[in-house]
Amino acid sequence: MNLTKLLILAILIFCFENQNIAGQNKDFELIHFNTEDGGNIEATLFPSDSRKIIIYAHGAVFNKESWYFLAEEFQKQGIAGLSIDFRGYGNSKSGKTNDKYYDILGAINYAKINGYNDINIIGGSMGGAAVLSALDQNDNNIAKVVLMAPAGGPAIKSEQINKLFIVSKNEGMVNSVVKIYKASADPKKLKEYSVSSHAQHLFNSEQKNKVKSQIISFIVKD
Repeated sequence: MNLTKLLILAILIFCFENQNIAGQNKDFELIHFNTEDGGNIEATLFPSDSRKIIIYAHGAVFNKESWYFLAEEFQKQGIAGLSIDFRGYGNSKSGKTNDKYYDILGAINYAKINGYNDINIIGGSMGGAAVLSALDQNDNNIAKVVLMAPAGGPAIKSEQINKLFIVSKNEGMVNSVVKIYKASADPKKLKEYSVSSHAQHLFNSEQKNKVKSQIISFIVKD
């Protein structure tokens, strides 16, 4: 083998090895966890050295990838993330029921058994409703929740959970969201935006930067 071929071979080996190293060091990974009713949920974990984590619950026309931009932002600030695909979305499988609150409870359990002791949740629309139903079943060990126009669900009874409700003033769910907010226990905060965008669609509205800043400030500082 001549010198030119040896150099080409060395370059190819170097590139292959570095490609593998880069793949091992990516900033997120796909994981799976089981639910109490026998479902299996695929989620993306954005790891961090801290024991603080945010669980992301998407709306009906979204998926786990819709939260990546926010999860990456929090990850830069040292906060881990777990963005789930609800049963019936992506590779997530239903259990004995179609009740999505099992997926939230499963995500909370996954966070606990992996050592996260400061658990926070952000849910939009359908995801927000699933979060409310899950917390009605078990609200232990949750620090903060952000509910972006939850599509129904019970009020939060716990006084230990800090709550932020977000809704657009001109959208169809506003009255329902305000009702849930008023029935929920303190501490709580309601932020209304003067647009008509529903839940995660706020991130595509003219208020997107304010919404993002509000959520980050709430999770990090409030």
